[in-house]
Amino acid sequence: MMTNLAPIQEKLTAITTAQTDYAKTVFEANKAYLEKLATVKAPDQAVQLTADHMKSAYETFMAESQKISEMYKDFFTTAMKPVTTAGIPTLKVV
Repeated sequence: MMTNLAPIQEKLTAITTAQTDYAKTVFEANKAYLEKLATVKAPDQAVQLTADHMKSAYETFMAESQKISEMYKDFFTTAMKPVTTAGIPTLKVV
């Protein structure tokens, strides 16, 4: 049985790209946060800036983890399709 691996490779590439993009986004957001934090003059400004940054980081994490999770689900569905459609005999438990 020959399996076309191109769809599987495409899905892995998409997952890798999404994870890399997310890592870049997080790095840039943290860099911007630290740059802003270095310029604040009052403790209440630092607290507000930190709260805003943490809220944004959480929302971004939740959205990206959901997106990447769906990509993994799609990947495994595609990767396992040859196994589930190959007509592999099942073992009977006696």
